[in-house]
Amino acid sequence: MAKRILLTEGNQQLAVAIGERLKQQGFDVEYANDGITALRAIAAEPPDLLLLELKLTGLHGIELIQKLRQSPRTSKLPVIVLTGFYKGEKFQTAAKALGIHHYLEKPLKVSSLMAAIQQTLSPATSTTTVSTGETRPFAQQLRTAFLKNFSGLLTLKYPDTVRLLTFINGAPVALRPGFESRDFGDFLCNRGQITLDEYNYFTTTAAYRHDSLVQIGCLQYSDLLQAEMDYLNQELLCAFGSGPALANWKAIAAPELLQLITLNVPQLFYEGFHKHARETATHLQQTFKDKFLLLDNNYYRHINFLRLNEAEKNFVQRINGRCKLSELLNKDFDSGPLLLTLTSLNMARFAAEPTPSADPGNLPLRTLFNAIEEEIEVVVDESLESFADLVDDGEESTDTFVERATLAHAAPSQSDDLPLEVRLIAKSLEDKSHYEVFGMKPGKFSIELLKERYFAITRKFGPEVLMQLGGEEAVLVEEILSKVATAYDTLTDVVKKERYDEMFGANNIGLGHKGDDHFQAQVQAESGKVFLEMEEWDNAEKALQEAVNAEPNNGDYMASLAWSIYRNPKYSGSQAMLNKAKQMLNKSITMERTSQAFAYKGWMLLEAGQESMAEAEFNKALKLDARQSMARKGLRAFQEQQEQKKKGLFKRMFR
Repeated sequence: MAKRILLTEGNQQLAVAIGERLKQQGFDVEYANDGITALRAIAAEPPDLLLLELKLTGLHGIELIQKLRQSPRTSKLPVIVLTGFYKGEKFQTAAKALGIHHYLEKPLKVSSLMAAIQQTLSPATSTTTVSTGETRPFAQQLRTAFLKNFSGLLTLKYPDTVRLLTFINGAPVALRPGFESRDFGDFLCNRGQITLDEYNYFTTTAAYRHDSLVQIGCLQYSDLLQAEMDYLNQELLCAFGSGPALANWKAIAAPELLQLITLNVPQLFYEGFHKHARETATHLQQTFKDKFLLLDNNYYRHINFLRLNEAEKNFVQRINGRCKLSELLNKDFDSGPLLLTLTSLNMARFAAEPTPSADPGNLPLRTLFNAIEEEIEVVVDESLESFADLVDDGEESTDTFVERATLAHAAPSQSDDLPLEVRLIAKSLEDKSHYEVFGMKPGKFSIELLKERYFAITRKFGPEVLMQLGGEEAVLVEEILSKVATAYDTLTDVVKKERYDEMFGANNIGLGHKGDDHFQAQVQAESGKVFLEMEEWDNAEKALQEAVNAEPNNGDYMASLAWSIYRNPKYSGSQAMLNKAKQMLNKSITMERTSQAFAYKGWMLLEAGQESMAEAEFNKALKLDARQSMARKGLRAFQEQQEQKKKGLFKRMFR
């Protein structure tokens, strides 16, 4: 098996660059962007080599090395230091006292890094075959392959047979023989998709080549791809119920640009545990019922691959590191299989004391598909039977895909006509205006209706639908989503919408609300927020003050007004105005608890030196909206300040 290297580096771009180069050399690379994550990964399974940046958040690199040297299990773990902060001979000499023989300063040469690795790990082989020496259940073998991003051949030796399972970047792509069917051809034969004679041709002359079934006209290519997915999914679900097996691993480096569409592995774990691990899940709940459950680093990497029901969505949304498992459990539904999935894939973990959950970090998270959306109360005229009633009498309805998606509750299509439906939808959106894309007219525009129909589209064409498509239809879906996203982005931005309306020639533009005052307040507020982003503080204050005057009980408007005053340089010398801004912000939070308001308050506290209180406000903002950019930037600023306080740590340790 390939040598495992754990790379700890806070600079994600640099980490990826180094990691890709190491993968090209046949190494199995894992990442950690902070000291705590690195320590946890090493404790779970020590790597063959640790590439360590000393300046880490959470746990300093030197502290990490000292902890490793104190444990007999990791006392001799090879470590290569990469640092752009602690430079000079005195640091190198101090590092040698901790058993570090390679101390590389940034910027570094690739040749120097590879030479240090080869000297440390020589010989490093990328295609050796290694036996684990112990029998383990299939779920554990799959977990190892998935979490290590394994590429190569896994040989599973059972008492009655030997099965070969091929992986690409941690995902299974081929299996023979199966657990229920003899092979892929037998699976198709049992489903009536090929005849016995065609199956014999497949296993003999064609030597099990799947594309041979397209050559002889048994299946169209798109049907072949779907059947391969069905076969792998069915057989590997059966594998969760099989006995333990002895594993041999043969690592083979995957081509750099290879990106296959493979099984949804997190969903495979979820379904496999539902079918075959009820007792294990129950035991897990009993064992850890008095421990605190928190989200771990892998949560945001894998959660969007799971398809959860409403009860399970509620369960994951309540995981915050401050509640014991027993407080989260609900007798009305069995959370055991989901909990087993989360802990197996390092998406969640247990702690003896209350511990903050992980956040998305640098992941540019757009949507959490399993988040429970807040319901917006909309007064509906029950006499309306279709969206055609929303347009003026005598006007032709804009019959678009959005209407059909919303009426169908955005359920993914499961019919055999999905490719045809995609083509029809793409055709229906041709030459449509931004309003017509969403089945609306300028004079009947509504923000609430726009959001409802936009999210209906994104839910309808989720990842599980894209997995059913290939070729031209997959490209059309991307075009549909791109057109819809452009229209949504334009219509939700006050400035962009105004310009589009001018170009569109609309004479009656509104936001669909009752009362001109409300409409004007919303326009002023949105304009003020645009000025905030442009740091035009005077214009922002003026627009937001007009919004607050029109709607004095709107907490969101008041919070933004407070921020425009606080950030305006002309008030920097006026303690009275700064106090007024803080009081106004606190008042706005009592009216409406918004993520933006908590982020503003966090920055005010951080700049006032009240760092712990600032961190708490940033976390409140992220709890309401995990994508809140100001709060995420604030937490990073807080962490950097903490790092500055630790600058003397290294010197004190070696003094």
